[in-house]
Amino acid sequence: MQKSPVTRPLVLLSGAFLFCLWLLAPPLEAADADYLSPDLRARVEKLKVDVDYLPTDDLNLEERARILWDWANAYAMSGGTLPVNLTQAVGAVFAYADTPRLAGAVDAFIFEMTLLDESPDAIGTLAADTGPFEARSFVTIHQTYTVGSRPIQPGGGFLVARHFMPNYGVWQTRDPSADNYISIESSNPTVGFAVDSAPMAGMHGGFRGQLPALVYRLATGTLVPGDRVTITYGDTRRGSRGFLMADFSSDRMPLPLYLAFNAEEPFLTLPIQPIVVTGREFAGLHGFAPSVVRPGEPFTLSVRGQDIYLNRARNGHPPVVVRNGETVLARLPASDSAISLVELTLDDPGAYHLTLATRDDSVQGAVNPILVSADHPDRIYWGDTHGHSGFAEGIGTPERFMTWARDDARLDFVTHSEHDIWMDDAEWEVLRDNVSRFTEEGAFIAYLGYEWTVRNLQGGHHNVLYRTPQGRNRIPVQFYPTLSRLYQGLREAADTDDVVVIPHAHQAGDYRQSDPELEPLVEIASMHGNFEWFGRMYLNHGHRVGFVAASDNHLSQPGYSAPINGSLAQRGGLGAILAPEKTTDAIFDGMRALKAYATTGDRIILDLSVNGFGMGSRAPFAPDRVVSGRVIGSAPIESVTVFRNDEPIWSRDYLTDTARPVSESEKLLLSFSSDSRPYHPGDNPRGWRHWRGTLTVRNGTLDEIRGMDFHNSLFQYVERDEDAPNRVRFSTLTRGDTSSMKLVLSGARRSTSLVLELEDTEETGGAPPLYRPPQQAPGGRVELELAGLTQGRLERDVPATDYVDRVVLRRLISEGEKDVVFEVEDSSPMQGDYYFVRIRQVDDALAWSSPVWVGGFPPR
Repeated sequence: MQKSPVTRPLVLLSGAFLFCLWLLAPPLEAADADYLSPDLRARVEKLKVDVDYLPTDDLNLEERARILWDWANAYAMSGGTLPVNLTQAVGAVFAYADTPRLAGAVDAFIFEMTLLDESPDAIGTLAADTGPFEARSFVTIHQTYTVGSRPIQPGGGFLVARHFMPNYGVWQTRDPSADNYISIESSNPTVGFAVDSAPMAGMHGGFRGQLPALVYRLATGTLVPGDRVTITYGDTRRGSRGFLMADFSSDRMPLPLYLAFNAEEPFLTLPIQPIVVTGREFAGLHGFAPSVVRPGEPFTLSVRGQDIYLNRARNGHPPVVVRNGETVLARLPASDSAISLVELTLDDPGAYHLTLATRDDSVQGAVNPILVSADHPDRIYWGDTHGHSGFAEGIGTPERFMTWARDDARLDFVTHSEHDIWMDDAEWEVLRDNVSRFTEEGAFIAYLGYEWTVRNLQGGHHNVLYRTPQGRNRIPVQFYPTLSRLYQGLREAADTDDVVVIPHAHQAGDYRQSDPELEPLVEIASMHGNFEWFGRMYLNHGHRVGFVAASDNHLSQPGYSAPINGSLAQRGGLGAILAPEKTTDAIFDGMRALKAYATTGDRIILDLSVNGFGMGSRAPFAPDRVVSGRVIGSAPIESVTVFRNDEPIWSRDYLTDTARPVSESEKLLLSFSSDSRPYHPGDNPRGWRHWRGTLTVRNGTLDEIRGMDFHNSLFQYVERDEDAPNRVRFSTLTRGDTSSMKLVLSGARRSTSLVLELEDTEETGGAPPLYRPPQQAPGGRVELELAGLTQGRLERDVPATDYVDRVVLRRLISEGEKDVVFEVEDSSPMQGDYYFVRIRQVDDALAWSSPVWVGGFPPR
């Protein structure tokens, strides 16, 4: 709290006198245990005195923020828990011009760090029921705080924060018989609490803006050292079913609490407790296998039993049969563990799509496609270069992140690319240690990295990967707040051969800038959506880059997980690297050589060459070119599109039935699509376009309908109307991609039509745009008549503010192809042309190759 002018000189005299006494005091034995070096201790003590006398302003903000940064990192390295958002506030000081807000934040953090430094017992202790609790079940959790050495006065109390990511229940204090009732009580019978609220921003509030958070204010009495206060989430004593837990498993589900000693001081961080959430009962199967194996070569198939939310099933899996067509390859016994490994061999060359099933076939699953080939030049290694944990604004521990990548997602490589704005030195050392602990050459490769995190005005988000962890330090946004400074810092800190930088579109990287020796790849798909335009903009600006995708998962679940609410609304992306072997150097060299491609999460096998030169290559100039490739999909291939430079030059539709008139029985695919590119150049992408309303079949019978990519239970559903079986309510969303529903009709004729009544919806998600705020997508009526299916296809434009979205109806052939080969002849007199392909599957999964150049020369 700011002192009055009358008291400031006295405070300065007192503080300066104590500071001088500290400097002149002889060393104490306890000084050996000080977590601060002598020089830093002197700077910190002076900072305390200075702030006590004069609040932070624009003249001293950067100097104080730098001391606070060094102090906080030293405290973290000693094992201390830092105040939430401290490192972010320091970063904002050097990146953004918002002095009044940041000066107040710096002073608040100095106050909190001073308390931790001088009175470590003052804050007290927190303990919780840690479970395990079952996902998406009603639970009761107690968090009990024991008062430390400093009493809590009336007006102080507890802020019950809500992490912005989990989809657990919204607690309430009004009705003790209703769901999610929360209560507070104390061992001290003389105290009483009043329900209040306080604004909270950041990861434990509105994230990008303030939202009201529940506060229990101490109304009567004083909490003294040793008193206990218990907050009960899901108090069932008066009829509530409990607190509805989130639907994803975790080893550290956050229920954040903050403490204030009185009404005048800020709320202080209490450590988040390690609440464990497990999966539900067995409901599904999924298999992971290498994408390329040699004939007769043994390989490991991982069979994963999972619940309806893709968590590991808490009760393992029943007996499982592995088949190739009708041939049984293996029988796995029941297991209490959700994951079982079996060694297989496949002798004959070709593409395989193995299936999984319980003995009674009641639960079935699939394995990613496998290519058995003696002459395929490279292996395909799958990895996730972009994912988060609770070290930033995500959830879970770094150990959970790594074990999920290795065991649950069966990735070949991974990078735990934590946001540098939320990371301290101790956390960086944990990431470094994990790389060494989890890497096993030939089996699983971890790369040290982080996400350089700044708004697109300063260059946008970029993931930074190091070849090896030894001696590598991050070049953080706190002191390298523009893209040119990041490039410079990385060049000074490491050999360019040992660094890979990957920009992404969510908080859009500045595609006008790219260091050709540091930045070989661009991320074009993630849980935030699909951003093909982003990679194309880099290419349009003359940069030699390849395409990769990553999850950007924030739940410590890289490589394989269900979407969560908000902006992370689809399954995560996945990157493929072509390399001769699964080693640290081989995969990293593949990234730097652009031998990569991107998918929206499915392990689609993709080959592309131009005049015999593969992805990332530069073929010698020739005016005549042959673009050839092969796609082995995880589902039937919908289309292959070949691009030269920024224009499609060839496309083939493998699924639309163009050869017959309307028949009595029809299989149809109804698709919705929207563009994600920003309306204004340099802005962040357009948000999610929501499609919601009713679909009615007229002059025919709707026998079946299902969503093809409906993985997000909040935003994607199809519900039949019991009173009108030809009508369904539906909801889905798109962002740079397509979302489809498959329909089966009987009694169809030329007069049969599908009538869509679309509701008005608001664009959601995404990083804050600079110029165009999220807009309303107007609803309306769209009628699609089967008589209009000329060439088996009917399109309707659906205008939206600044954009034209699209609805497409197609007649499907009965069975699609999962393995297609294509060859396109092209001719161009131009040096430096580049070619890439886009693959689309019937289930709306996508894949993009990296380009192949012809002639010309690369940027230097």
